[in-house]
Order: sequence, then structure tokens, then C-alpha cells
Amino acid sequence: MYFSPCESGIGKREEIMITSEPSHDSFVVSKADNVKLMHLSLIQQGTVDGIVVVESGHMTLENCILKCEGTGVCVLTGAALTITDSEITGAQVLPAPKLKMTNNHIYSNNGYGVSILQPTEQFFIVAEEALNKGAASGDKKDDNTISKVMQNLNLEMNNNKIEANLKGDIRIVTS
Repeated sequence: MYFSPCESGIGKREEIMITSEPSHDSFVVSKADNVKLMHLSLIQQGTVDGIVVVESGHMTLENCILKCEGTGVCVLTGAALTITDSEITGAQVLPAPKLKMTNNHIYSNNGYGVSILQPTEQFFIVAEEALNKGAASGDKKDDNTISKVMQNLNLEMNNNKIEANLKGDIRIVTS
């Protein structure tokens, strides 16, 4: 599905419904520097990789309803997501380094409401490449990649209602 940099439904979010095609792996995939979806209902049917996948750049979801089947919302390494005044039901939020959630209702998910995953070794390889990008060949390799990456992690959650999730509301996976 393709959107312009700022896509807004006109009317109530419950009336502006976009339904996924079961033949695709993902529903909404963003690689844009900055994209904003507002006043929409996204209904996932049959896609497996997520209702919203932010591969790179920054996405903002404002006053949206996400009715999920499967993974739900996934933010990949190097990407950022801001969710405000939205509802997420049916699946979990899998944040990566930058996620900001304010005034959301996350409920009735088959797993946890929000799962915070420890960065994998692959994450650190990608992060190291990004940190060293543009470095001169004679520059000393920085052995503090993990600490630099951890300093850049940013999870901000304010005034969210997380309830009635099958396995629990928040899970932190450390290994």
C-alpha cells in the first residue's frame, strides 16, 4: 500500500477503513523519511508480517484504529515510530530503537500488548555499519558499538491504556 507523506481520512476514523489483501505478506510498509497517517482504520486480514512495518525513516500514526491478525506493529532497526491517540487490537507492538506512544489503547491481543526485544547480534552489526559509515579507512574502529547503540535506544510511553492481552501487557525479552 502506498501513501503520500501525510494521509488523512476525512470523517471519523471508524468510517475510513482500509483492509489488507490476504495475498501480501505485509499491509502497510514504510521506508519514507517522514510519513503520517491520521484518522484511519487499518484492518489486517491474512497478511502475516504485520499491519504496519516501519523499515526505515519515521512514521506517525495519529488517531488510528489498527485491527490486527499476526505480528501487529513492527519497527525495524534504524526506523522510528510515533503512535498517538490510537487503538491497537489483535496483535502486539514490537518496537525497535525509537518508539513514542501517547494516549493509546492496546487491548485484546493474542500475545503481549507490547514486547520490547533486546537487540540481536544482527542489530549490532547493522548499527556498527551505520556508526562507521563515512569513516575514513585509517580511522580507528570503535569498540564501544554496543554502548553507543544502547544510548540511542528511545522508548517513550505516556498515558497509554494496555489491558486484556492474553499473555500480559508488557514483556521485556533480555535474551
